[in-house]
Amino acid sequence: MTSKFPRTLSVLAAAALLATTPLLAQAQQGVTDTEILLGEIAPLTGPASVGSVALSLGTKMAVAEVNAAGGLNGRKIRVISEDDGYVVTRAVQAARKLVTSDKVFALAAISGSAPSVALLPMLKETGIPTLNVLSFPETLHTPVVPNIYVAGASHQDTTEALATELNKLYPNKKWAVVTQDDELGSLMLEGWNRAQAKLKLNVVYKTAYRRGQKDFSAEMLAARQAGAEILLAGGIVTENIAMVKELERLGMKIPVGATWIGRYPAVLQAMGSAANNFYMIDYVVPEGSPASRAFYARAAKVLSEDDLKRVNRYTPVAYAGTKSLIEAMGRCGKELTWACTIKQMDATKNMETAVMAPLNFSPTNHFSRQKLSLMKANPKTLEFDPLQ
Repeated sequence: MTSKFPRTLSVLAAAALLATTPLLAQAQQGVTDTEILLGEIAPLTGPASVGSVALSLGTKMAVAEVNAAGGLNGRKIRVISEDDGYVVTRAVQAARKLVTSDKVFALAAISGSAPSVALLPMLKETGIPTLNVLSFPETLHTPVVPNIYVAGASHQDTTEALATELNKLYPNKKWAVVTQDDELGSLMLEGWNRAQAKLKLNVVYKTAYRRGQKDFSAEMLAARQAGAEILLAGGIVTENIAMVKELERLGMKIPVGATWIGRYPAVLQAMGSAANNFYMIDYVVPEGSPASRAFYARAAKVLSEDDLKRVNRYTPVAYAGTKSLIEAMGRCGKELTWACTIKQMDATKNMETAVMAPLNFSPTNHFSRQKLSLMKANPKTLEFDPLQ
């Protein structure tokens, strides 16, 4: 399913970005004898900031490790971060600044779905090496865009895997499915419909709620009256919290499954005892795993105490993505160019990440689809425990 973001706005965004600057011809921009300049665009303020600040810390962590070891082929790496607040026009302004004014060598992050789709024409035109580990619109990777690389799991694949894994634990149950009435909801439903068709899942209640809704008493009551024995919660943060707490209030101790979008310790804290039957699927290892604890110990070596408090599942995602970009750049030696970096990114094969499946890219595949696994909430530790 392609993004529904208006094509005309994408074209206008590209025109605005390129209007004041001729097409970039020198692939070596952002590189001096002593420094490599990277850029990132993320919603560092606003509702999406909890994940994006943590994402930015992953980039910071990967860069700090390289610089502490002497830099990349003798050059230190510096990152310029721009906050778009998840607003398309601000993302356009940020990209214009980074690419045509700051003249960064590569973009380590380009924000969420709508902003990244709006920037797509400009990214294609300039050819600047670009990484996106925050959102996965199909237009960024299908068909392959030569200079754009994406790593993660689509909402369709995530939801299909969630339903499949929960069905293994709780077979032959009656399902309730509650999703948002927007593009996110439609993508989740696409994945759900694939799982339902394959597994012949029994749906007794299915509804969409308006984005930002806070009260789910009517929906949860309707699910109970329909005889639901398991719930697919298609919210992000506050919506899933409200659903789970309402189920507890109604005395419904049924399993609830959600996706990685809102995987924060604060979510489990807000749910309290209602999280006893809460499951989540993700491509980043659960906090209760040895690999996750090792990553946090590694982060503590380069991040401040204040930064460590902001680390969550988005941090290792950006860390792994930025490492793949840095390693590709490193294989180019002192003659660092866009063409070489893209060639080396295409050669990324089974790059170990420690916190998720290895990253893989090739000339015909720029979307490293990460393996998903189910985990269970632990209200006592405010972590997710592995089930396998």
